[in-house]
Order: sequence, then C-alpha cells, then structure tokens
Amino acid sequence: MNDQERLDDLIIDGLQIYQRSDMFRFSFDAIALIHFCRFNGRHSYVDLGTGTGVMPLIGTSLGAGHITGIDINETIVGLAQRSVEHNNKQDVVTMLCGDYRHMSYRDVQDKPFDGVIVNPPFYDCESGAKPTSEERALALHDGHTSLKEVIKAVQAFIKCKGRLWMVYSASRLQYVLHELEALHFQVKRIRFVHGMMDKPAKLVLIEAMYQGQAGLVLEQPLIVYEKPNVYTKEVSSWYER
Repeated sequence: MNDQERLDDLIIDGLQIYQRSDMFRFSFDAIALIHFCRFNGRHSYVDLGTGTGVMPLIGTSLGAGHITGIDINETIVGLAQRSVEHNNKQDVVTMLCGDYRHMSYRDVQDKPFDGVIVNPPFYDCESGAKPTSEERALALHDGHTSLKEVIKAVQAFIKCKGRLWMVYSASRLQYVLHELEALHFQVKRIRFVHGMMDKPAKLVLIEAMYQGQAGLVLEQPLIVYEKPNVYTKEVSSWYER
C-alpha cells in the first residue's frame, strides 16, 4: 500500500473505500447525489468521472442493477477497482479508465444506459480562487471540461427517456437549466441542499429525462445539519442502514 493510501469506512452498508491523501477524495456532494437517484434492479447505469468510485459502490447497495464507473485518472481508477474487489462488488460494478467525452455506451455494452450519474466541475473557471493542485482543479472547475461537453457526453451514453442525475452549484442553476434544455433534457426533479435550515442553498440536485416531456417537481429541501456537526434525521438515516 502506498504511504498516502488509506482504506476508509463509508459507514454505509458496511462499505469501505480506498483513497489517497494526495489526490481528490469524495465529498458530501457525491453522498447526497447518490441518495437522490432512483434505481431499478433490472437497469444499468454509468457514473461519468467516477473518481474514487464511491457512487457506484453505494448505488448498487441502493438497488441499482449494475453501475459502470468511468474516469480519466488511471491511478484513481486503480484504487476504485481495488475498492470494488474489497467490497465483493465485481458482479455489479465495473470500473473503466478513459475520457468519457470521447466515448459512448458502445465502449461498455451493447445498448444505451438507463441512467447516467455525473458530478461535473461546477465552479466557473473565470471566477474565484482555483484549487492549488491541477487534479483538484480538473475535478472542481469547468475550465478543462465545460458543462456543455459533459451533457453532450451524457447523450452518447443514455437511452431515449433515460434519466440523468447530477449535482451542481445552486448559484448557477439558471445556467445549468439552460444548457440541459438546449441539449434536449427535460428537468423532472430539483432539490436544493442547505447546510443548515437558515442558510442559503449551496448545491442543487437535478434529475432530467433525455427527450422527455415537461413536468417539474420541486422537492422539499435537503437540510444537512440540525446544528453544527449534528446531521439531520434524513442524513443520519443514510449512515444507519
């Protein structure tokens, strides 16, 4: 094991995950997003830019039939693959290394996916301080991969009437809705994520249907903390399964 490598408990369904302290590690965004998804045990899904593979691991515990994770970082994909094997998920999770912007479902299976999960870079590369490491910048800022590129890539993987689930910056909601509509995605569900009840939303969870009909449900907000460092009942329930 590399000196900077560690095996962390997810505290969800007994899962453990390999991560490196010198590389991008999963955050609450991913945990909130995977619990926002609605899975079917007969369906297949793909997680674009999977990173550590945390969402495929948890998603298959939440009822997804099969999830493929794709990431451009060979080292992180290697760690993710070891996490899959460590958790005995080889039958339901596949990890692939590649640039999903230049791939399609045909690189993975013989039919389009029922659903796509993506946690895209959502900070505007033209504003704010960038992370110090190039790798974190790729994960967090849209200078390397624009939102339009991400959504176009989703089109190459998803079936007609398939579902896209994503998390984005709440302050850029207008932008993401415009980009989705321009590329033939109808937003079906939106849920704002607030750190605490009295704080503005920082994140927004979005479910959209490719070539679907209009009809939007604005769900009750997700409040993460009841008080500082104390999760709300809903978030706590994720960790109690």
